[in-house]
Amino acid sequence: MQSTKGFRPLLLLVLTLLVTACAGHLPEPYGTIVPDRGKRVEAANGVVSSAHPQASEAGLEMLRKGGNAVDAAIATAFAVSVVEPQMSGLGGGGSMVIWLEDEGRTEYLDFYPAQLAESFRGLRRDDPGPKDLRRTGIPGQVAGLLAALEAYGTLTPAEVLAPAIQIAEEGFPVNQILAQMIARDSAKLSRDPGARRLLLPGGRPLSAGEVLKQPELAASLREIARLGRAGFYEGRIARAVVEKLNAGGHPARLADLAAYEPEWKRPLCAEYRGRLILSAPPPQTGVQVIASLALLEPYDLRSYGLPTESSRTFDLLVSAMRLGMADSPRHIDDPSWEPVPVSGLISREYAESRAELVGTGGARGVVESGDPWPYDEVAPPARCLPLDPYRSEPGGVASLGALNSELVYEFAGGETTHLSVVDREGNAVALTQTISSVFGSGVEVAGFFLNNSGIDFARDTVPFEPDPSTAARWRTRRSTISPTIVLDDKGVEIVIGAPGSGRIPTEILQNLVYLIDFGLDPLAALELPRIYPMPSSPTVQLEHGFDAELLRKVRAMGYRPTAESFGYARLYLIARRGGKWIGVADPRHDGAPRGH
Repeated sequence: MQSTKGFRPLLLLVLTLLVTACAGHLPEPYGTIVPDRGKRVEAANGVVSSAHPQASEAGLEMLRKGGNAVDAAIATAFAVSVVEPQMSGLGGGGSMVIWLEDEGRTEYLDFYPAQLAESFRGLRRDDPGPKDLRRTGIPGQVAGLLAALEAYGTLTPAEVLAPAIQIAEEGFPVNQILAQMIARDSAKLSRDPGARRLLLPGGRPLSAGEVLKQPELAASLREIARLGRAGFYEGRIARAVVEKLNAGGHPARLADLAAYEPEWKRPLCAEYRGRLILSAPPPQTGVQVIASLALLEPYDLRSYGLPTESSRTFDLLVSAMRLGMADSPRHIDDPSWEPVPVSGLISREYAESRAELVGTGGARGVVESGDPWPYDEVAPPARCLPLDPYRSEPGGVASLGALNSELVYEFAGGETTHLSVVDREGNAVALTQTISSVFGSGVEVAGFFLNNSGIDFARDTVPFEPDPSTAARWRTRRSTISPTIVLDDKGVEIVIGAPGSGRIPTEILQNLVYLIDFGLDPLAALELPRIYPMPSSPTVQLEHGFDAELLRKVRAMGYRPTAESFGYARLYLIARRGGKWIGVADPRHDGAPRGH
């Protein structure tokens, strides 16, 4: 089955601006075309969408030379690590969902940084500087990207790394967002000699338009291209990482880097509006996306109107998001440490048990987590079974019931990047990678920044006790990254994901609703103002663009809307419309799609 075949879509050309369309009922069909400003591309043979045009070009280069979606995703991931050093890099990690069209098969690879239990012993929340290194996880990005390339790519490490090496050597002009983040985090960066040398030359933050060259990073990438995994987890780079960590009080050893392995898992699978949703299993947070969709499925949202115009849709969407958000930190953890009721959380039966809390017309002050355990034996949908979906597994090398109540998940301040790829055969990759906070720990080594992925283990003392066995020395913390692929009866329909910490699942959810329920053009969906509620309060953060009369109605329901232009989660997605792929990049950022 070739996903590039089929009828050409009938698209409605509108004569009014999108903001005007959002203020009143849109004519049928809902699909709209908006000025693309370089944020939208249509292509028949493949698309790459990422947070930087040069990174998307790197992936497109792989597609043009005959590589597949995995080749393109890996090239893009390495390249975006060069041009977005504040978001991700060799010192971080992430995860990806892969769809293999010819085989009708899906895979999920978790390469998130793994925490060493010993690194937290005696650590307190208010510890000074070295705390960031104590919270550094063993980096997983290089191992994960190379493992995916070896398993499903067609090109060599040298080929997919070539664009990243070239950009690092020749340099690239600093964009406004990177310049802003360097200036904002200059105090953090100034504490490390390598970070100062790279981003604060002469004690002055790099400005927008200046060229950033990274020869040390180029040398590290070249070593990985030549030696593969061993080029990072053994030898010069590994020694440099361990020395830097040890100097900051982290107990990592060379053997810990050598022992790191990415983990092949099964993605979550659920149905929504006749589609299959494939998303990230625990300790990532695709569960939250799917659980909220299950709460919305009984409602004909399209008949009510967009949430920018309809108080009914607003109430349904916000209440479903709040319920998913309440369950996520309570139940999602590393399944190797704590049993997680995955099957229960994403089941329709559990959604039905919570249905009375959805769209009631009155905002609850606090939304409590539910009890999905009675539904944890529910079988996946029949259409998911051939894909061997992720299901609840027995867990627990330690009992963490008391621990969960003491953990504080700090969603604010994290950063990440995402990329989406499809190729001419219909293969697809949704890949999200991160170094956690902006610039991670703020500590540079061998040209890249080390992550501080343990920031969410914000407890006064050690967040988990080490076990004598090797496996139990490691724990992967819960993360909100949620790369997702949607299938219809023709194959891949949507590839989607985002950076943005706690706002990632809620904004993926909103855009899936706009694409599936309302049939919006992908860029029109991204243009809509965003909604971000919290389960602990009826306060709802809103981007500018909501009708004043709508705000009056939802305030009468008990919601407390606030006007904020946060724009924090930025989506990079691809959707199939007829015989074409439409790739879009969020206009809130400097990313761009590329296609051919």
